[in-house]
Amino acid sequence: MKSIAIIPARYSSSRFPGKPLAEINGLPMVVLVWENIRKSQLIDNVLVATDDERIAHILNKYHIPFVLTNPQIPTGTDRIFNAYKQIKEEFDIIINVQGDEPLLSGSDLDNLIDNFNVREFDVATFISPIGSLEELINPNNVKVAVGENSRALYFSRSAIPHLRDLEMEEWLRKQTYWKHIGIYAYKAKALEFFVKTAQTKIELSEKLEQLRLLEHGYHFQCIPLNRKLIGVDTPEDLEKIKVLLNKKK
Repeated sequence: MKSIAIIPARYSSSRFPGKPLAEINGLPMVVLVWENIRKSQLIDNVLVATDDERIAHILNKYHIPFVLTNPQIPTGTDRIFNAYKQIKEEFDIIINVQGDEPLLSGSDLDNLIDNFNVREFDVATFISPIGSLEELINPNNVKVAVGENSRALYFSRSAIPHLRDLEMEEWLRKQTYWKHIGIYAYKAKALEFFVKTAQTKIELSEKLEQLRLLEHGYHFQCIPLNRKLIGVDTPEDLEKIKVLLNKKK
């Protein structure tokens, strides 16, 4: 199936303004993410969707294809759909690749596409096992309850499922808990439905946009990624990435 990966890159960020241009190993982060993803064997096109001329200037410098989008677009998902419509080319699968995931590789996305059961699911996404209580209780880590056939039952900032009659310190010994990694492979119709549908009460309560599709009956396939990614939300996260990549040299 024909697929495209779109990397949303906003300049404004309350915790880390200008994050896409932060340097890692001598490259702006958005450039590093694009170079990693373009090594995919299954993705037909990779481009950046940005809202800022400063980012556009850097992308031009590195000859990276991009689309300018309105800064008022509310979410990264809305931004990738806006960029998709601008290029006026149809794809079967549209992948939302977070621009702050510099450890994500093209082969990871090949794994996502290769395992995407498009007959039964509307969206494929990554999950990884949670290994510590600190990670489990952190509301910044989105958890997902996974049912039979790898289907997402619910996404939450809370620890789910709740194990009644057990102290939380015992939960990880009795149950596998999954962290959601915000990389999505959408069937085109599912993505279009998302952007044309109003936010739901549950989505607004959890501040998790993926709940919009889930609440409307769309099916998410959860695909394990058995390695740790470090998303860059703060300057401190950036330093962790630098240390990790220097160790690999």
